[in-house]
Amino acid sequence: MNAEKAKVILLFCLLTVQTALADSAKTSVQKGNKLYNQGNFNDALKQYDQALIDQPQILEPKFNKANCYYRLDDLGQAIDLYNEVAAESKNMELVAAAKYNLGNCFFQRGSKQKDSDLQKALEDLQTSIVKWRQVLDIEPENENAAKNIEVARLLIKDIIDQINKQQKQQQQQAQKQKEMQEKLKKLLERQKALSQQTEQTKEQADKEQLSRQQASDNYNKQAQEQSQLKSETQQTSQQMQQQQDPDNSPSPQMQEAAEELEKAAKTQEQAEKQLKESEATAAKKSQDKAAEHLENALKKLSGENDQSQQQQQQQQQQEQEQNQSEQQEQQDRQEQQQASAPDTTAQEILDNEQRQKEQRQMLQRAPNQNVEKDW
Repeated sequence: MNAEKAKVILLFCLLTVQTALADSAKTSVQKGNKLYNQGNFNDALKQYDQALIDQPQILEPKFNKANCYYRLDDLGQAIDLYNEVAAESKNMELVAAAKYNLGNCFFQRGSKQKDSDLQKALEDLQTSIVKWRQVLDIEPENENAAKNIEVARLLIKDIIDQINKQQKQQQQQAQKQKEMQEKLKKLLERQKALSQQTEQTKEQADKEQLSRQQASDNYNKQAQEQSQLKSETQQTSQQMQQQQDPDNSPSPQMQEAAEELEKAAKTQEQAEKQLKESEATAAKKSQDKAAEHLENALKKLSGENDQSQQQQQQQQQQEQEQNQSEQQEQQDRQEQQQASAPDTTAQEILDNEQRQKEQRQMLQRAPNQNVEKDW
């Protein structure tokens, strides 16, 4: 056998192997599509994986895998695969389909988060609009993508309104906390001053600068002041508890501050009794302990106020982001979409999400972009 003939045989063998692998990949995709249409997404994934083993360079099975993950509610995996298809494919029809479904993924994830994390919901919804606009850059007549953008914008507006409302409430709460801090500072100063008066009376009595009756009168007067201070501490604790939002769980800092005030009031009551009995040393210790609790409450409340201010700063960017999004207006789309365009809309996703919330069952989504046809 001469060298030229050997080359021909080798080339024929390579072509035969490649053809066999292509046929095997095609068969796997056909099986996967059948399983997908039957709703058997896990087994469909296995077939698409097999197709990619046989033909790693083809992107249709990867796109179909992403669809399976979407239907299985594994949006993270779906997003990764759609991104790969959109970046690697030379087929602009497939790129548009991947970007459309990316928009669906981010919209789906954002709509699921709007009751738990408005900031993350907003970011995902804004990303969904970006993806659908990229679809329109490729397919200007894609009616579903245009409609989805409008639905997402309405939802974004509602979320921003909620964020602004929360921000206003937080500002009001921050102002109330600031006023409460000033009140605690005054209570603390008065408690420390009263403790010094008790100590001074005891020193004067020990040095016989005051008679026993004069010292007793001073202690009784201080006991009255201590009683008044105790009442104001209790009132402040009640006001603090009333300021907490009944719709939300109270913050640990606020709870701890209220607990410190309650402890302060109890030790103030002890100091009051001890002063009435002219037990100056014990009264001084109780007063100092009450001052310690008041100072702890002030520190807790200050920490809560700092945290609230940080949250406000994080939310100040929302209106700017929305304005940037609205600057990219799109023209109206009138003609019918191509046969291969996706058919799930943002409104359908919202409707499905609402049914899931009401029924407390697994979301049954409307069809996403169909799996890639047999090829």
